[in-house]
Amino acid sequence: MRHLRAWLILWVALFLAWLVFSGDVSRIELIAAACAATVAATIGEVARTKAGVRAAVPFRLVFPMLRALVQVIPDFGYLVWALVLSAARRELVRGQTKRRAFHDVGDDPQSLGARAAALWSANLSPNAIAIDIDRERHESIVHDVIVNRASERPA
Repeated sequence: MRHLRAWLILWVALFLAWLVFSGDVSRIELIAAACAATVAATIGEVARTKAGVRAAVPFRLVFPMLRALVQVIPDFGYLVWALVLSAARRELVRGQTKRRAFHDVGDDPQSLGARAAALWSANLSPNAIAIDIDRERHESIVHDVIVNRASERPA
């Protein structure tokens, strides 16, 4: 039962991610999302089981993860703005690497799940890339094209 629950959670997350990234909810995309989510969730659950990893995403991160999905829309505008600035200045907008406080650095399942959820959802944004979480310094490392804290969350 534990494997089924983990597989279903992963399947739903991957299914929704496919639909967000494809930008289309046609019948063909729904079928493709279901097939890809099934294969990926199965591979992910087998790998997680073989590695003996236990992770639990804290409930407090569910809303920030959903907010990260919505943040994709304004972040697209930030990228368009960066392209406009690059064209107008004839110089590429390179962005900045930032370090942000991050407190879930333990080895317990809650901390592991929080780190995985934060990195995954922060990388949904086209404006920010979550590079890593420095457990020794209790910081997340992110790169923003146009600096916007909302693009980085929850990392």
